[in-house]
Amino acid sequence: MIIYGLDGSSLLRTQPTGVERYAANLLKAMMVTPFNPQDEKVIIYAPEPQPQDLHLPTGWTWKKLGFWLPKGWTHLRLSLELSLRPPTVFFNPAHEIPLFHRRAKIATTIHDLAFRRVPAAYSATNLRRQEWAVKRAVNQAQIIFAVSAATKQDLIDFYHVPEDLVVVTHNAPADRPGPVTDTRDVMVKYGVTPGMYILFVGRLENKKNVVTLIRAFNELRRRYGAGHPLKLVLAGGLGHGGDEVMQVARSVESRADIVIPGYIPDRDFAGLVSQALCFAFPSWSEGFGMPVIEAMALGTPVIASDTPALKEVCGDAAVLVPPEDVGKWAVAIDHLLTNQTLRQQLHLKGLARATDFSWPATAEATWAGLRAAARE
Repeated sequence: MIIYGLDGSSLLRTQPTGVERYAANLLKAMMVTPFNPQDEKVIIYAPEPQPQDLHLPTGWTWKKLGFWLPKGWTHLRLSLELSLRPPTVFFNPAHEIPLFHRRAKIATTIHDLAFRRVPAAYSATNLRRQEWAVKRAVNQAQIIFAVSAATKQDLIDFYHVPEDLVVVTHNAPADRPGPVTDTRDVMVKYGVTPGMYILFVGRLENKKNVVTLIRAFNELRRRYGAGHPLKLVLAGGLGHGGDEVMQVARSVESRADIVIPGYIPDRDFAGLVSQALCFAFPSWSEGFGMPVIEAMALGTPVIASDTPALKEVCGDAAVLVPPEDVGKWAVAIDHLLTNQTLRQQLHLKGLARATDFSWPATAEATWAGLRAAARE
């Protein structure tokens, strides 16, 4: 009997980040992928009981590993479980590899190496933590999943990882379960007009380069003059450098037309994204950029940085702009606002491009990698 142990803590998050959305969507897709319970068994480890609305298939079990401390569940409690009762393969899709795992073979996902590409966007503590975690993954994993070919190449370039150790398994548009707020109510809630706002969704932090977007918007509003209805919506919690983002947003001339609502509930997401003039993603570096493909799936034109992973994900279905060039970001947004033909082209191309990525395909590729690791 082959036993697969999976970290299921992402299935408990009420306000998941992009990495946690990846993990939750992947695990749910793996549950409906063909599986042989006579020869295989899955144990999901988590610090809390199984959610009532989560139904596990035959051969899958949920194991609560209670822990009394606010931090350290992965490296202490999960390590203890893997040391006492190691599965054949342990897969952690979202977080660090536990400190100890005895005889269990290790599979993990590397989401990006942005800390290597743009170290100035991270705190010194975060840089050390990420370097430590990635080095452990590279040295201990029997298989590494990378969410893009760009991330795989970064692993090869920065850590000299053998090419056959890394399997590319793309992200896809995230499933956002639950009721959906009526679009008209969403427009009222956020104080915006359909087709007259630029939308960014993600952490407000240095890595996401939100300040460039604010300055490009301010340049446009200066050009358009007072009374123009265009607004900028910056949706997400604060990350490293978030204070600087807020300071810039509050100091520019167009500050009254910058909406910063914080974390967007899933019920509002589709309405807010689908009615935007464009989805703007000026990030300095990404491993995949899930919000971009989610915007495309909703038919919203996308403007994104011309960095390796975003070029890979977007193809020709987005306007790609150098992340550091405020003027070119302003020009790109202006072209979308004034060119209906371009908007329609990006709408259609984005819808088509989004269909190239799916969780069932990612789950199948992940299962193939885990089974190969189990046979080694």
